[in-house]
Amino acid sequence: MTTTIALLTDFGEQDVYVGIMKGVINGIAPHANMIDLTHSVPPGDIHKAAFELYQAVSYFPLGTIFLVVVDPGVGTARRPVALSWPERICVGPDNGIFTYLLATRGEPTSVELRSSAYRLKEVSNTFHGRDIFAPAAVHLACGVELEELGPPAKDLFRIPLPRLELIEGPLVLGQILHSDRFGNLITSIGVLRLEGDDVLLEPWLPHCPPARLPAAGLRLRLPNSVYLSISSTYADVSPGEAVAYIGSLGLLEIAVNQARAVDVLPVTAGQEVVLSYKG
Repeated sequence: MTTTIALLTDFGEQDVYVGIMKGVINGIAPHANMIDLTHSVPPGDIHKAAFELYQAVSYFPLGTIFLVVVDPGVGTARRPVALSWPERICVGPDNGIFTYLLATRGEPTSVELRSSAYRLKEVSNTFHGRDIFAPAAVHLACGVELEELGPPAKDLFRIPLPRLELIEGPLVLGQILHSDRFGNLITSIGVLRLEGDDVLLEPWLPHCPPARLPAAGLRLRLPNSVYLSISSTYADVSPGEAVAYIGSLGLLEIAVNQARAVDVLPVTAGQEVVLSYKG
C-alpha cells in the first residue's frame, strides 16, 4: 500500500493514544505509510485544528488520507464522517474541523461512518479515533470505496469563517487567528503577493473580493492603534521590535524580533486588525 495516511490530533505525546491509533492501522495494513502532521493542537481547539489542516493539505501527495481527531464532542450526536475530494480524503468528526477545506475546495462527496464492517467490534464512547476513524482511514487507504462506509452525510457542520473584508480606501479588515509555537500571530489577511510597487490581495476566503493596493505607506493597524510597517522578515527590525510580514502561506503575520509577539503585544485571538495607510 502506497497511500499516505496523515494524522492530526490534539492527543499530545505523553499518552499512548496516538500509538494505539497507529497500532490499529498497522493491524489492518501492516505496511501502511503514516505521517504525523501534529499531535500538539491545544485540546479541543477545533479552530486551530481546522487551520492546521488547511495549511498542510496542499503539500501532500495526491490521494493522501487525512485522519483528523480533535473531537471534544466525542460520544455525542456529532457524526463521524469521511469527505472525499478528487485529490484527497479526510476522516474525522463533523464538528467544523473541515470548514476551511469546505470553503476553499468546494463540496466533497461525504458519508457518515456507520458500517460496522469498517470499525472495531467494540466502540467506546470516548475513543472514536481508535474505534471508528483509524479503521475507516486505513480501509479507504486499502481501496475500500467511500460509499461502502455509510450513507451520504448532508449539511456538514461549519464553524464561522474569520473576518476578511475589503473596505473603502481600499483597506483590508481582518482578525488575529491564533499564535504559532514561536509566538508569532497569524492574521486572516491574505493571500498577499508583491507585484512591482503593489501588493495584490488574492483572498483565501470566498467572501472577500481581490484587490490591488499600493505598497508605499502600507501598514498593519493593531487594536491599540499601533501601526506596523510591512517587512520581509523578522530581522528587518531591531531585536525587541514588532514587525508585520507576509508569512509562508501568504497571510499577514506579526512577530517580535527575538521575542514572542503573543507575550509582548497587547493583542489576542479574535481581535480586529486593518491593513491600511497611516494618516
